[in-house]
Amino acid sequence: MTDVEKLLRDTLADPRHRLEPLPGMYEGVRERARHRQQRIVQLASAVTVVVVIAGVATAVRLSTNSPREAQPTASLSASPPAHAQFNRVDIGAGSTGFLSVTPYVIFLAQTHPNGLIAVSPSDLSIAKQIATPDAVDGTAVDRVAGLVWTWSSTQPADASGDSAADSTSIHAYQTSTFAMDGAVTLPAYTFSAVALDGKLWLATSGGLYVVGTGSDGTKSATKVVDGSVSSVAADAPRHRILFGVFVETPTASSTTTDSNTIGIVAVHAVDAANHHVTTVGTPLPVGKESIAVVDGQVWVAGFGSDSLLIHLDAKTLRPIGAGASGLGKLDLGPGAIVWPGESVVWVRAGGSEALSCFDPKTGAVLEQWDTVQGPVASVVGRAYAASDGSLEQLSLAGGCKG
Repeated sequence: MTDVEKLLRDTLADPRHRLEPLPGMYEGVRERARHRQQRIVQLASAVTVVVVIAGVATAVRLSTNSPREAQPTASLSASPPAHAQFNRVDIGAGSTGFLSVTPYVIFLAQTHPNGLIAVSPSDLSIAKQIATPDAVDGTAVDRVAGLVWTWSSTQPADASGDSAADSTSIHAYQTSTFAMDGAVTLPAYTFSAVALDGKLWLATSGGLYVVGTGSDGTKSATKVVDGSVSSVAADAPRHRILFGVFVETPTASSTTTDSNTIGIVAVHAVDAANHHVTTVGTPLPVGKESIAVVDGQVWVAGFGSDSLLIHLDAKTLRPIGAGASGLGKLDLGPGAIVWPGESVVWVRAGGSEALSCFDPKTGAVLEQWDTVQGPVASVVGRAYAASDGSLEQLSLAGGCKG
């Protein structure tokens, strides 16, 4: 099995169990993987030819009686140019897969051993490191409250092998010292979470939850919306939380077609202060969706037969298009995943490791990377990705500001 095919299978093997792969999905991914491998082989062959030619030329110069000294051959990059747009930093033993960033620190979750790491953006050195009680499934940082949150979900099995009750363990740490600030447990599996104004909002199999600090200083959890909530994002300027809800039956206003077999979701908005649902968007033809809000713009990505990357009107949460022609030319495969940067939106193709940075207002693609693994986070001027055992700092150029 190719690495890309494994990535797709892992993506589709989601605890929500909502996705049914289309018949040609895996074959399309295999074909793209073969093309990418062929490009890598061609690039490697070209480098080999250059090395051989340079070596022969040097040998010829050395064999002559010219009084000039032989000139050294030009040094060659260890990686092909198309894959040299980031710097990989080894952060030691363990597997990294989740990160959050501020202008002053990068927070990384690590497993085997389980831990939370603070990395200095100036020299990418480890500034602080602590052990965590569980293997962390995600992180979220709240700059205003000075907290970094972690969560760890479990799906235990009982003696008969059937699934038992899901649960999520949540911990809050002070960003400056990593001192524990509180902990709480939810009776549900968490798909994603986001921090806003000192609280953690979680999309879970049991509903939309918010974790905050009570009058006695302890952390407590409140269920805001019942049912299965599959995604969540913060819209800080509007003081609201956006979340995705799976729609069981398409409505007359649905934008889907009969050929769509992946899923249908509707994005909702809830007031972060009073917890009232304020807006319900049009059902969208995607499953396993992700939401990004940047510079007042709302984008949704997911897996489906069409409309894999959708721009929503921020007021109505209804589709207003897929942005500029640059996004339409992206090969997203069976789907897409989005992450919010501070001034850009990041999108990864669902069937490969291709990553793109695009303008949230126009949808214009600003920069692309062929192979970047793991989730992506950025602030203005810096962007990072986390993958097994390493932190990757992306080289920003052109209009991609992070």
